[in-house]
Amino acid sequence: MDASRSDMDKTLILRYDPRIMTDEPTSAKPDVLDEVFFQTPGRLSRALPYSLLAAGRRVCAPSETPIAHRFNQHTLILTLSGKGMLDINGQSSYLQAGTVAWLDSSMLYSHGCEPRSSHWSYLWLGFVGHGLDTLFDNLGVGANPVFETAQQHDLRPLFESILREVETGSFLAESRCFALLAQLVSILVSERADGDDLSSAVQRLQRVVETVRANLPHPWSVADLAAAANLSQAQLFRRFRQRMGTTPLDWLRHERVSAAKRLLVVTDEKIGTIATKCGYPDPFHFARDFKKLAGVTPSEFRQQGHSARRHAS
Repeated sequence: MDASRSDMDKTLILRYDPRIMTDEPTSAKPDVLDEVFFQTPGRLSRALPYSLLAAGRRVCAPSETPIAHRFNQHTLILTLSGKGMLDINGQSSYLQAGTVAWLDSSMLYSHGCEPRSSHWSYLWLGFVGHGLDTLFDNLGVGANPVFETAQQHDLRPLFESILREVETGSFLAESRCFALLAQLVSILVSERADGDDLSSAVQRLQRVVETVRANLPHPWSVADLAAAANLSQAQLFRRFRQRMGTTPLDWLRHERVSAAKRLLVVTDEKIGTIATKCGYPDPFHFARDFKKLAGVTPSEFRQQGHSARRHAS
């Protein structure tokens, strides 16, 4: 195994009925399921805004003691079937099929099967990331932790894809988990923003994100980004700090390096060509930023990726 690849620890407690993993009603008493997978962030995690720490699948019964472990991480819980109950600082919320609960596990909390339900089946993800605490506070998640996603989005495929990445533990698992987590967080932010005063601010920043990603080679300046958001440069800095926890140019740098990492592994294009495609006309500037964020040079990253793919095949 390559030294930069994440170390994987797996704890599997398998004793379950596959019917419980669907939304179909069943009269049989559900068997318990508790699968937990841990991912130790590697060197590449420094370049990724979000890092997955653990993930799992669980089916529990109302007789089981609620979980109340305290960790310094954020947790997303997708209910598949049955009903759960989440208590945060004395405030209770019911978790039904299709809902996602966002929990800051450093807070005083507990969750378990709702006493009148036959079972509670759910998937969960534990992760950390730059700006998550700010986003959590600005969206008012502490007071309203449940997202009603089922009406507009089926998030189960995203959760399952992340779990598969963690289970396989490939060299690219960290970057793929980041991309999937970013999609999840974006969906939750959009849902919450649509119903409150954050809508305009989030939509303006989303416009910037989409504009930049559609034309990454463009030599974007702060003035260009502010124009795309229809904000002054001072307003743009303030919105980025508040919503994303970083500056516009730092975010742009991470976007370009993340795109370059994918191209380095999945294509055989010259590094100079990849640099240009990702907005770096100067390959030396590209190499400097890449090593600063990824911890290795572009050539080393490509070699590690190709080596991992050969070992996996």
